[in-house]
Amino acid sequence: MSRLAILAAALAVQPLVSPDVLEPSVQNEVDHALSLAPSNAFECVSFPTNCAAFCHAATNGLSATDIAIKLVSSQKPDGRWMDGTNDCTAAAVKILQSL
Repeated sequence: MSRLAILAAALAVQPLVSPDVLEPSVQNEVDHALSLAPSNAFECVSFPTNCAAFCHAATNGLSATDIAIKLVSSQKPDGRWMDGTNDCTAAAVKILQSL
């Protein structure tokens, strides 16, 4: 069997996954993180400008999957996202909901 045929067979067997489409396991983690977030964070339409750096750091050139993993793993035990002393929960919730 030629190398090209082997490569074609390997590609046919393994589906190509886009990092901008959340896999079910990652989506499940995002949903869980959102369920742990304080309910008043969902009501916030805007968030403090001091969270702009947090948002930029969380999304700067990353795929949707990488953003989700980064934010979910940085959630505090109380369900909030903090950047120093700034509560950036509303910003994190907004980002996760957009994924």
